Parts: sequence; structure tokens; C-alpha cells
Amino acid sequence: MDTPYSPHTDRLKTVDDYIVELFRDELPESIKYHDADHTLHPTRGVVAVTNKLALMEGVPEHERELLVTAAYFHDAGFIREYVKNEPIAARMAGRILKLVGYSPSEITTVQSLILATDPDIPPKNHLERVIRDADLDNLGREDFFEQDDKLRKGELSKGRNVERDRAWLRRSIDFMEAHHYYTESQKRLRDSGKARNLEQLYRLLDNS
Repeated sequence: MDTPYSPHTDRLKTVDDYIVELFRDELPESIKYHDADHTLHPTRGVVAVTNKLALMEGVPEHERELLVTAAYFHDAGFIREYVKNEPIAARMAGRILKLVGYSPSEITTVQSLILATDPDIPPKNHLERVIRDADLDNLGREDFFEQDDKLRKGELSKGRNVERDRAWLRRSIDFMEAHHYYTESQKRLRDSGKARNLEQLYRLLDNS
């Protein structure tokens, strides 16, 4: 069982306080999947998984702090925009982190890591691969179908026609088949679970 994550530096404690308050006060109720739990759950949230993968991958301490910082902010842009919100999150991080004591070069690194969570942009380095794997950790977890349903409901709340039918199942299958984990640690942790979830999607499609 994973150890619950809590901020491990003073700067991260400040960031944690800010993001907790931001999600509590400003995240629209229409956001179902990219909610506070997605980012902040103590074992399954992107922050916790990013920290775990960084440790497993031997990421140096300073880079690990920047990775976790980016994980805190990576979905903050959803408070303003549903689609292509990563640049918004990066700008928010830039404004806040300079007040917390992050240097300009650190902020640039964090912003690059936030932008790397866009699934349409291939990660360019090891740190970007770590945060991408953390962001899609759910694809190989036992709660995949619960999270997939939350994603569907979030799409519905935005007026998109995504009832759970063959089209939605096909969309989920296409995404899973196009995706792959990048780090060796995440492949060991989640590839087998992802394969099981994909098999279940195919069974649902066959029976629909």
C-alpha cells in the first residue's frame, strides 16, 4: 500500500496550501474528472504519483521538487478553460511561484513540465516523461472505469454528446491503444493493469 504523500519542502507546503484553496474556491462544479482529487488525493493523485515515480526513477532532489510543483499546478487552468488549459496553468504558476521564492530558471522548468501534460505534445526529456506517466496513472488502475465515467460526465456537463454507448467506448479504446507509458517504473506498475482495462473495454463494446 502506498504511503500517503504530504509536501516534503517548505515551498511545496506553501504551494499545497494555495492549490487546495484554489480548487476549493474556484474550480467549476462542471469539472468531474480533473477535480481536486485527481491532483491532490494522497496516494492516487497526480502529485503523489509524480513524487513516487520520481523516487523510483532516481530523480535528484531538486528536480523532484520542481516535478511535484508542476504536478500541483498542472490542472489549475481548468478553473478558466476546459480545453487546452495547460498554458493557463503555466501562466498561473509563473505568477505564484515567484512570490514563493522560486527562481526564474526554476519557474521556466516548472512551466515546461506543466505544458508537457498536454497529451498531444510528446515529452522531450526524463522529467516530462515522469509527469506524463503520473497524469495518466489511472489508465492502469483498478478504478479506471470509475474515472472514465467521471470524464464522460465532465464532457456531458460541457454539452458534449458522450452518452455511454459504443462511440464513447470506441473513443476510450482508441485513446488507450494510442497511449504508452514512458518510464520503466510506470511500465512495471501499470502496463498489466492497463491491458486488463483495455480487454474489459473490448468486452463492453462487444456486448453493447
